[in-house]
Amino acid sequence: MRFDVHESTDRGITTFTPDGELNETSSGVLRDRVLESAEDGRTLVIIDLGTTTSATSHALRVLLMLSKKLQSLGGRLVICGARDDVGNALTLSGLNRLCCITADREQAIDQLTVEEKIVRLAAVVSTLLGRAERRRASAEAV
Repeated sequence: MRFDVHESTDRGITTFTPDGELNETSSGVLRDRVLESAEDGRTLVIIDLGTTTSATSHALRVLLMLSKKLQSLGGRLVICGARDDVGNALTLSGLNRLCCITADREQAIDQLTVEEKIVRLAAVVSTLLGRAERRRASAEAV
């Protein structure tokens, strides 16, 4: 059985597209590629299952593990494009309740870019609140 993982990066988001059956062996290949990417600091990841023909329970566990790992590194995993049996497997396994799953790659990119903007906005707000607190403390000291 043929299997390959295509990789691309756009707007700071790395997309992996497994092509073929996602089983115990091939999901290990995908896992290694995503973890290598994360080691290089690329922790905003999309896994596009649009060309994945099937996914075993082992593969679903790998996807969950990758999601948790990326979150622990301050990143995020979004799964998209699952169709037919693969989409049903995601739903039946409950993975759709534990990971962000979208219909297509554009929705996945939107999901990640919106979250990144929220994180940046939160950092700005935190900085401004810190400045305001320091000014308040200085005013009270006078």
